[in-house]
Amino acid sequence: MGPTWVSCDAGKVFQTLGQCCAEANRRELVARAAESEDSEEAWKQASVTLWSLALAQYKSNFDAKEGSVLPVMTLAIDSRMQKAGGGTSSGNWASGGEEGAQASLDKARDAQDVAKEAQSLLNLAAIKASAWAASQSKSSELRPLGDLLQKGLTIFEKEKDYSGEAVASNMLANFYILMGQAKDAVRMAKQGLAAARQGGQGRVQEIPLLHTLMAASFLRNDPDEALRISTEVAQICRDSKASAVCGLADACTAQVHLANDEQGQAQRLAEAALKAVQDAKDTDSEILVLGTLQEIAFAIGKPVSALKAAQELLERERRRGIKEAIARAQLLVSISDTTAASSSDLARQAKEQFASMKDKVGEGLALVSLARALFSSAKTGEATGAAKEAMASFEASDLPAGQGFAGCFLALVEGREDPVAAERLAREALCAFQDARHRVGQALAELLIRRSQQLREKPSECKIVVDDFAVAHVEISGVCTPKSLEQVLNALHEARCKDGVKAVVLLIQGAKGPVNPAGPGFGGWVSPQKQAVASGTFLLGLRTLGLPCVAACCGKIAGPAWGLVLATDYRIASATSNFILPIWGPPECFGDLVGHTVAMQLCYNQGPVNALTMLEYGVIHQCQRGDEDTKKAATEVARRIASTPTLACHQATTMLSPAIEKYASIVARGGLRA
Repeated sequence: MGPTWVSCDAGKVFQTLGQCCAEANRRELVARAAESEDSEEAWKQASVTLWSLALAQYKSNFDAKEGSVLPVMTLAIDSRMQKAGGGTSSGNWASGGEEGAQASLDKARDAQDVAKEAQSLLNLAAIKASAWAASQSKSSELRPLGDLLQKGLTIFEKEKDYSGEAVASNMLANFYILMGQAKDAVRMAKQGLAAARQGGQGRVQEIPLLHTLMAASFLRNDPDEALRISTEVAQICRDSKASAVCGLADACTAQVHLANDEQGQAQRLAEAALKAVQDAKDTDSEILVLGTLQEIAFAIGKPVSALKAAQELLERERRRGIKEAIARAQLLVSISDTTAASSSDLARQAKEQFASMKDKVGEGLALVSLARALFSSAKTGEATGAAKEAMASFEASDLPAGQGFAGCFLALVEGREDPVAAERLAREALCAFQDARHRVGQALAELLIRRSQQLREKPSECKIVVDDFAVAHVEISGVCTPKSLEQVLNALHEARCKDGVKAVVLLIQGAKGPVNPAGPGFGGWVSPQKQAVASGTFLLGLRTLGLPCVAACCGKIAGPAWGLVLATDYRIASATSNFILPIWGPPECFGDLVGHTVAMQLCYNQGPVNALTMLEYGVIHQCQRGDEDTKKAATEVARRIASTPTLACHQATTMLSPAIEKYASIVARGGLRA
């Protein structure tokens, strides 16, 4: 009799549910939406996790679907290695349903047959888990199953049945994954590995337990450990000479490299895996690896490579003729490159296919892809309609995360025309993601809320007034139109030549609403990059005047407003002002401007810092009580400088500020991406 495969029979239920949970976590690690402050780029990154939404379809199917577009790769490897390792499965563990399993348990207890009692406990837990998955209930309802699994494990431990202990430990570890208890999952998976090794059944039997340990590592946000385990599994597959599985194992490792942010290695390994399965003429494995290659290329921003992999996948699925697989492949092609001419047509075809199969999740995903394609073609009205249909599909399937993604897309579209409506939609999406406990989705929705709030404030006009003391007062903010900046700069040069202006006061009014380190959003008026260049040009022109500059800082200083502060010679801030860190600008200049130690603090710290802290750092020279006191103090300092023309600063201002000129020059050339 061949060795018992660790995930066979009842164990396969928890193994499948646990791997689905791990796959969703891996995709969330890939989609690092919080790292980008570009809302459209963040949405694209987060859309990688759209595929995890379709994993809900696996919850009622406990066999790996080899050849599907959305593989749980580790399950496909387990299935192949079970055959190669001589594993057997009775296939009737669920016969009789829950009542039959309870009757078998009672019978085993009456007969005092501890081996059958332990197996019956596992079977009963698996049947209840299957019912839970089909009903889409809350995870808290799974808690009683942990007691059944623990009792079964205790019996196997007492009887020193290492094979049974490995199965029970694997099931219990996956149970803990479903409950979100990563530490306990790791502990049980390691116990199962120890039992499998004590049983002496060979390293091949360790693969399901290693995959469970990898799933727990993803749950702990530890892709490094997951990568180590995946590499170990790949080596076991090679040592077993199961050539049909080696390509899949490498593709799985490529996915882990992607989650570990090792993009180049992920793509190279996936391409090598594809070549290996093509040489072996293994069609099912080729389809799985093509799906992996498409995801990696899409996630790292290579739409041409992603589209090529998806098109090859579609071609092979059409040869096989499986309706569901063709629909998913069409969806994959359409989402790979939304600018492609066929993208919208394939999304419509996929939508019709999913609708005919009454698959609301697939239909919703296809509609989101269609909305993206239409939006890329500047068909905003049609895109909005498709996104609303997608939201209705997700509502019908009771999938909050899907509703959140559709809502985020609508917020992204509305943000260009109606920031108020965009904020409302983003808040609704945030609530949906919170209900689904979808971390990447929450980060995306929060970003869109911030962007919508920032878009409410239009760029202001820069203004200049010259007083009777030969002091030019420039009212400016971090978000001024480039045209007004140019006009004020010309006026300053003219005032210096004709009116003999001797000093400049910059009245810097920071943002009133929410801000972030990258600076405020600019909507349809001016892009952040153009604003950065315009700001750098203004600063460079300001320094060429050779006049002393005094800054009066009020409000929240963030983004390009930091350049205005650093470009001045004397800085006064209101006690109510905040400075948003990290600092904005080219970092190679910070050390010369504020000193190395202070520059490190300004670059490493995050969030708002008050004016008193900036005074301690030496970034500002005075701190006044309120905005009016700040402006008054700045004016007095500038007039005092202007009234004493023999001061050295009048003759040597340009010589004293080479770091500021370097700062302004880099920004003006477009060397800084806002």
